[in-house]
Amino acid sequence: MHILVTRRLTLRPPIAFDAEDIALWLSNRAVARMLARVPFPYAQADAEEWIAGLADDPDAMVYTIHRQRLIGIVSIEGAGPEPELGYWLAEPWHGRGFVSEAARALIGHAFATRDIAAVRSSAFVDNPASQRVQQKLGFSVCGGGNAWSVPRNEMVAIVKTRLTRAAFEGDAHVRPAAHAA
Repeated sequence: MHILVTRRLTLRPPIAFDAEDIALWLSNRAVARMLARVPFPYAQADAEEWIAGLADDPDAMVYTIHRQRLIGIVSIEGAGPEPELGYWLAEPWHGRGFVSEAARALIGHAFATRDIAAVRSSAFVDNPASQRVQQKLGFSVCGGGNAWSVPRNEMVAIVKTRLTRAAFEGDAHVRPAAHAA
């Protein structure tokens, strides 16, 4: 199992034991409504199925975020030269920089171990916190559009972003963010 360690967090691939915490945190409407593909309400069976399905995508880099306990997920998924960053954090830990720290570590790991040119992401336009995370990481806005939100059961306007390898590697505060354990 590959583990990433930052100053305040430990990141590791999800295991069956994590399903209970994942279901607990994604059962919060405030968290779920900012995600595109998560059903709501979210049950432990949903988490168990999601974890089991991760084996079907060998290119996915999916990590649980831990600070004394599981507090969120960060992932880079998709094949090709520009996979997509996704993340969520349990509401009690919002506003403390944990998502930025976890995403920075995973992006650094992805650029160090994969032949990718850039990482893409997006955020709902009514999610300024997620847009700030991407901005802090060095992502640039590259478009907009709409995406279906399963928990909202409607189309929602999104901001699309992109972070190139050169922009990430040129950011001096990014490079020492994590080490593998």
